[in-house]
Amino acid sequence: MAMSRLLKKKTAYIIIGISIICLILGPLFGLLLDKLTVYERQTQTVQESSTSSIRDAFAQPITLTKDQKLIVEISEFYQNSSVTIKIIAKSVYDLARNLDSAPGGLSGLDFVYSQFGWGSTPAGSTNGATSLSLPSSGIYFYIEFMGDRVGDSLISWPGDYYVIVYGSNSGPPAITTVYFDITIKVDGPGEALSNYLILIGALILIIYVMAVLISVLKANYLR
Repeated sequence: MAMSRLLKKKTAYIIIGISIICLILGPLFGLLLDKLTVYERQTQTVQESSTSSIRDAFAQPITLTKDQKLIVEISEFYQNSSVTIKIIAKSVYDLARNLDSAPGGLSGLDFVYSQFGWGSTPAGSTNGATSLSLPSSGIYFYIEFMGDRVGDSLISWPGDYYVIVYGSNSGPPAITTVYFDITIKVDGPGEALSNYLILIGALILIIYVMAVLISVLKANYLR
């Protein structure tokens, strides 16, 4: 009888422990895996030839699934450097690369952006664009992209895309290197994983409590 009670206690501790672990890990994983960094580089460089040849431009491939968001943070603080950023479909990039086209002639896809300020978060209101030139349009931008937009609202179009950056250096003719900083992220599985773990933890706890209540009722009232 004592062994049976001890086993029940151990079982209860294990079940409740698993439930609590799920409820704790859910929000933790949600926070840690909310965004996945695809590419990050301080002092990224391209050559001035990138303005005439897409083969020399910075190009980062991205695959977006349904309702997944691409986030780009780009800044231009370097003397004499000017860059332009666009997001294009992979099919457009592949054709342009085969033809060695100038990226300036390519139509970028719609995204929304906010401009950062020192000590502040991105602006509450966003603007839409198909390309941004730095520093003429600003020096630090936060960009969100899902494939398309209506006004300032994003629309999800899953597919393969490229983030491209090209630019020029206005310094002496011998200096052709262009500098900028860029971070590229995509939505991670954090939110979905958090919801699943919280749901599992809650269900385990609810089922266990119901099982205990039924056991008590059977022992005291249904004999």
